[in-house]
Amino acid sequence: MTRPDHLDYADEAESAERAEAWSQALALWKRAVETCPDTAPSQYADGMARCARQIAVDAQLASIARRVFRIPTLDTRKSDSLDFHEVAVWDILQALRLAYRAGQTNE
Repeated sequence: MTRPDHLDYADEAESAERAEAWSQALALWKRAVETCPDTAPSQYADGMARCARQIAVDAQLASIARRVFRIPTLDTRKSDSLDFHEVAVWDILQALRLAYRAGQTNE
């Protein structure tokens, strides 16, 4: 059996990005860089930067959810009582404002 090369890792990283599995995609882009025979193509660096940005966005959104909605995690847990929450419209407005402001400061 042949060992995966940088192109295999890059393909898997792109697939993970399409699934929005940012941490997995980032790890795969890093493996692509490590196994690349010459200097890493800029697309690998771009992929790593893209995933890092998305991980940061997800962390900010999770922080807003914890503060405003008192929801401990935004991870899917496959349980109605854990994945569905009743929230007030004023809390939704507050969360959207916080997310909007966070987006403005990160431009």
